[in-house]
Amino acid sequence: MDTTTQQSDSNQADDRIQVTVDADFALARVLGRGSYKVSGSVKRFAASIMDQGKPVLIIDLEQCVGMDSTFMGMLSGISQRLQKEGGRKVVLTGVSKKLNHLMITLGINRLVEIREDLPASSADLIDLEQPDESPLDSAQTMLEAHETLVEIDNDNQLRFQDVLDYLREDIKRQQS
Repeated sequence: MDTTTQQSDSNQADDRIQVTVDADFALARVLGRGSYKVSGSVKRFAASIMDQGKPVLIIDLEQCVGMDSTFMGMLSGISQRLQKEGGRKVVLTGVSKKLNHLMITLGINRLVEIREDLPASSADLIDLEQPDESPLDSAQTMLEAHETLVEIDNDNQLRFQDVLDYLREDIKRQQS
């Protein structure tokens, strides 16, 4: 289920993530939409910086025009993992009123810290590689993201039940 307005496929192709790793933090900048198409790459980037022990992952949303539920669920999962691993955290910057409202509606605001400004970084941002995911990997990423949203707020069960049912069936079909 997409909680933002749809864009044409040509605009979605422009959606990308830029990243950098500094001494004290890692930064991911969302350009365009934060969507299911970039969620897997962001999740892999976050896992790599968690393995490096970075205390903070900053997600810059200043140039983000919208987020779908998969992306928000993926952010929630990363936030939960960081908190379990020594109290580290996800910090969001550049959050518009629209995106803030979406996060409050789904309960994500309880898992992240929202700041106004970015810390200074000496490292250059580079485009995060977006390798093609198999349909099964993509469905599993989407299912995990939506299960996380349900875990953080019971009201999300009703919002996403049809999506969860569809994704579970799709994964079963692909695995057989």
